[in-house]
Amino acid sequence: MEILSPAGSPEALHAAVLSGADAVYLGAAGFNARINAKNFSEEELRRSVLYCHERGVKVYVTLNTLVYDKEISEALSLAEFLTDIGTDAFIVQDLGLAKLLKKCTPSVHLHASTQMSVCSLDGAEALADLGFTRVVVARELSAEDIAFIAQRSPIETEVFVHGAFCMSYSGQCYMSSVIGGRSGNRGMCAQPCRLPYRNGYSLSLKDNCLLEYVPELMKAGVASLKIEGRMKGPEYVAAVTDMYVRAKNGEKYTEEKKEYLASVFSRQGFTDGYYTKKTGESMFGVRPENAAVKKVDIPKEEYKRFPVEFSFKSNGKTATVTAVCGDGYSSCVTVDVQKAKSRPTAKDDIYSSLSKLGGTPYYANGFDCDVINDDFIPLSALNEARRSLIKNLTEMRITKNQTFTLKKNEPFVFIPADKTEIEAFFLNLQSIPENTEDLSRIWIPSEYFTKKAAAKIFDKYGEKAGIAIPTVFHDSEKITVSKQLEAALEAGVKHALCGNIGHIAFASEKGFTVHGDYGLNAVNSETVAAYSELGLVSQTLSFELSMRRAEDLCGKETGIIAYGRLPFMIMKNCIKGGNGVICQRKGKPAFLTDRMKKDFLVTCDFGCRNRLWNADILWLADKNLPKFGFIRLIFTDETAKDAQKVIDAYSGKIISPPAAITRGRYYS
Repeated sequence: MEILSPAGSPEALHAAVLSGADAVYLGAAGFNARINAKNFSEEELRRSVLYCHERGVKVYVTLNTLVYDKEISEALSLAEFLTDIGTDAFIVQDLGLAKLLKKCTPSVHLHASTQMSVCSLDGAEALADLGFTRVVVARELSAEDIAFIAQRSPIETEVFVHGAFCMSYSGQCYMSSVIGGRSGNRGMCAQPCRLPYRNGYSLSLKDNCLLEYVPELMKAGVASLKIEGRMKGPEYVAAVTDMYVRAKNGEKYTEEKKEYLASVFSRQGFTDGYYTKKTGESMFGVRPENAAVKKVDIPKEEYKRFPVEFSFKSNGKTATVTAVCGDGYSSCVTVDVQKAKSRPTAKDDIYSSLSKLGGTPYYANGFDCDVINDDFIPLSALNEARRSLIKNLTEMRITKNQTFTLKKNEPFVFIPADKTEIEAFFLNLQSIPENTEDLSRIWIPSEYFTKKAAAKIFDKYGEKAGIAIPTVFHDSEKITVSKQLEAALEAGVKHALCGNIGHIAFASEKGFTVHGDYGLNAVNSETVAAYSELGLVSQTLSFELSMRRAEDLCGKETGIIAYGRLPFMIMKNCIKGGNGVICQRKGKPAFLTDRMKKDFLVTCDFGCRNRLWNADILWLADKNLPKFGFIRLIFTDETAKDAQKVIDAYSGKIISPPAAITRGRYYS
């Protein structure tokens, strides 16, 4: 199991390596989710990869943002450079970019970013089929959820064990993007979750700390323990890396160690609430202004990570000196042997010379010597042999075997739409008006599809009825969702709306025609094509796109969200006060009020999660929209009468818009 440390700067990278990290992750100047970190220039990247590989440390580069069509060539050029310097893996969110990277440089591993919102074994298996070798699972998973995936996944699993928590499932937060124009999916999050609201810091979670659970995670089969913190300095990186390296190496956990880490950096302490399934108010915390920062000494000596077994075999004229390294590399050199004129060279002398490995990451871990009694080997020859052996071992380790060949897919052909269909998502059945003849599809949350209710829904709405699968659910919740899908299918429902890569095959194999929801974050034609190949018959484009960019992806098979409160977050931890369990608050809307007196709607979501919605209503009924295959209207807290007026407006009737409207990112 590896300890994977953050490197937001060359200084932080050195601190991580000298503290014992097995791998580091870092970003170049663009296409990474920490665009405001110092990050690395091309020359710094080149030197950093060499520095790490000389010490057997792997380097993963983050290309984990959504990429527009016009940026793909630039992203591939960066990937070519990163391949050339020996990058071990790319951490990727955008599925279209991932498929291109797999085609252009198959020798570089693909790691699925936590921004892909993978919460289940189905997600890991889908990624494995696409050529990924590792998945960074959602931070919200419990110990049981993690173990279930790690023990069954065809690819490696990586788990965040320390550092900042996002309030929303990663990849499913659009708040900063819509209200401030700074997209978290583009690496520019303004962190509105850290701001105060009327009832306090309602969206600010304490930092994660799973130090005491390292043995459990190792036993579960997790491949990599990831430390968050590319915006942090080298002192933080050194302190946290050191503690997790010690834990991996078997050092016993103590509360004093957690207290030490909290003194280095925390938000009113730590939480393990998701891992232990103890969510609630205790998970919330902030970083006080002027909080004391404990001084941390950054290591200056090399971390000893390579045990070496030496052997010395003499035939009286020459001797073969061999070094076998703990990671499988080996080297041998020959030295001349003389007849001793006075004192012969003893075994202890030979070992003493060969084991002088100070200033290197190597240490002597065994010695086998076959020397003749009157052999004499000059000390200078032994020292030169040692230097040659270590040099050879290091050069073997930094040998690059990756290649990059630019290969682009055939452009995805968007079929022009004959007309734009109007479909609607209704959070509540009570919002559905009696007159729905202008709707081509009525999407209803899966929770309404019980055995008894499913038949009534289909009887009322016929083939227009479609089931909206929860954007996120864990393996422990899969049976419930499966029953809902089966009830819908048995009632006659044929269409399913899916916003997670892990759920496409799940729904398709049950017999549904599957449509892509906004949670898939499609912002380029390569991603639309990739999801089409996975079986989606239509794709909802990301509402983070400008209308100009969305128009470039306009066709029969694509559509946009055109009305409603835009969804901002999906939250595992309840901010309505229900503490993550069935409670009397379920079904009752609440509001989160910010400093500008904007009221953001908070509703219950599948699995006692919360969903946060925009305060303002997206309104595009008065716009001359491109001819998409469909537009979708989202109804949350509207009455049926309100919903009918909106449907009329989007069907061509002149209706006054709501009082507080937004154009979203489409016309910003």
